Amino acid sequence: MLKNCLVILFIICFCLPVFAYETPDPLYLNSTPLDADKIEQKTKVKDPRTLNEKFRAKFHLPPTRKIYLHNIDKSGMPVTEDEYYIFSADTKRSEFVIPEPVFTHADDIILPEPKYKVILYNTPPGQRNFDLSKVIAQRAVTSPGILSPDKSKMVYTKAFFYPEFGQISSAAYYIPIKSRVREPYYALYNTNIIEGDQKPIVEIGMDYLINFQFKSLYPIDWSRDSSKIAFKEKIGSSLEQTWQTNIIIYDFDTKNWKRLSAVREAIIYWWRTNKNIDLKDYLWDIFPVGWDKNNPDRIVLYAYAFTDKAPMFLGTWSIDFKEAKSMLVSIDSTDVGIDLNGYGLKELKLEN
Repeated sequence: MLKNCLVILFIICFCLPVFAYETPDPLYLNSTPLDADKIEQKTKVKDPRTLNEKFRAKFHLPPTRKIYLHNIDKSGMPVTEDEYYIFSADTKRSEFVIPEPVFTHADDIILPEPKYKVILYNTPPGQRNFDLSKVIAQRAVTSPGILSPDKSKMVYTKAFFYPEFGQISSAAYYIPIKSRVREPYYALYNTNIIEGDQKPIVEIGMDYLINFQFKSLYPIDWSRDSSKIAFKEKIGSSLEQTWQTNIIIYDFDTKNWKRLSAVREAIIYWWRTNKNIDLKDYLWDIFPVGWDKNNPDRIVLYAYAFTDKAPMFLGTWSIDFKEAKSMLVSIDSTDVGIDLNGYGLKELKLEN
């Protein structure tokens, strides 16, 4: 028994090293040792995002590399905690980098320029008026300028809204045209309101305040000789109901204006005398349309009474600018020549 144990011990001590020993690799023995610096340079720090991709691939999850590339390469948003602290660090005001603005050259900007043409202002006759809803929204609205036939004067009106009282008042202003500008287009297009008189030639509704009353003033047309201009004055309340329309004439020779009220009294008198109808018991009004083509000193107007159905025509009338005589032109027709004297501008619509 002892002999057998000695044999086994001999085999373990002397034979196993022989079997375990391998012949050294000649390339290993002859190669120079590796430089530690080169080993450190070749060592790569494993990106946790790369490990995350391997983990997701191992368990068959959709990759997130595209999302990561989008966030980092394009948007520059931080992903890791270190990147977040770098982006969120305080920056001194002096270190702010403000990009320089990029200005576009004026020649590179193409804007559609509105085009205008000269028209006879009072076309169609008597239809122009203020949109009172715009007056309330914008607090002040200006009418188009109307150029006199001799191209020496321009007049426009403004309507003002006072929210505290719900009241609208109006005024008319005069602009003298420079002597060197005699073409209607250039006189209308290049004239600025700064060149006009700051004091209005006609004022209505500015001397006292009445809650919820409106008084609007709008140009009708110039007289043929450019010495007078006619306005329509509308008086009412609540912006929906007009109580009364009047004709106002401003005379540049006398520098005064006058309200032609006699024509309204003439219409009431005629219907009471000839038809036994008292218009004071009804809602009715006049509609000035322009200067009489056959008699350039008179203003033509239509009169209507408002009923439950269609308005009732009360005749075509005229009155001279001196308010000396009111005249019935026709009781059943509006066929009367209207003189078109003043000039205005009309914007041409741009075609695509």
